[in-house]
Amino acid sequence: MKINLNKILLLIALGLGVATYSLYNWGSRMKEERNTYRSNTHALLADVEHVQIDSAMMASTIQVLNLSLDEYEKYRAEDAATIKKMGVRIKDLEAAGRHDVEVNAPVDATVKDTTVIRDTVTVILKAVKMDTPYLKLKGIIEDNHLKGNIHLPVHLHQVFWVEYKYRFLWWRWKVKAIHQTITSDNPYVEIKYTEFIKLKK
Repeated sequence: MKINLNKILLLIALGLGVATYSLYNWGSRMKEERNTYRSNTHALLADVEHVQIDSAMMASTIQVLNLSLDEYEKYRAEDAATIKKMGVRIKDLEAAGRHDVEVNAPVDATVKDTTVIRDTVTVILKAVKMDTPYLKLKGIIEDNHLKGNIHLPVHLHQVFWVEYKYRFLWWRWKVKAIHQTITSDNPYVEIKYTEFIKLKK
């Protein structure tokens, strides 16, 4: 009888230990999901911060979203379809980004006469040329139409940095958010929207 009681108490203690361990793991997962939800909510509600670094460079900063693969396929179906067209499997993704840029460049070009030889006949046309470090325009005006090329060299620089929740002297701990900053070195290129999604597996 005493041995049976000890076995029962041992089984109860073992059951309570397993239940405690399971609840602890469940609580940790819920806490992680809550923190991800908070971070994503803050990232979605925060505006893109635009900073003019110098006369030619503009920077935009936003927080990183954290999504599971299923959430990414559900909420970013169009982007997922584009990625699949690129030959990349969604389950192999680590992260995905998207940047919407807009070019608004003023054109101030000189118009000069130029000669073009067509079928051994010399034709006088108007030529347009503009050459700056940020915008190159070359074209010909013929029959009240401008035909030519516009070239805008654009370099986008992207960095990721961590914002910590706690700081003391040189120690930092508990990541509050991961931010993405993207810059353009062309003053005519405006970064309208940027996002970076880190995928959880």
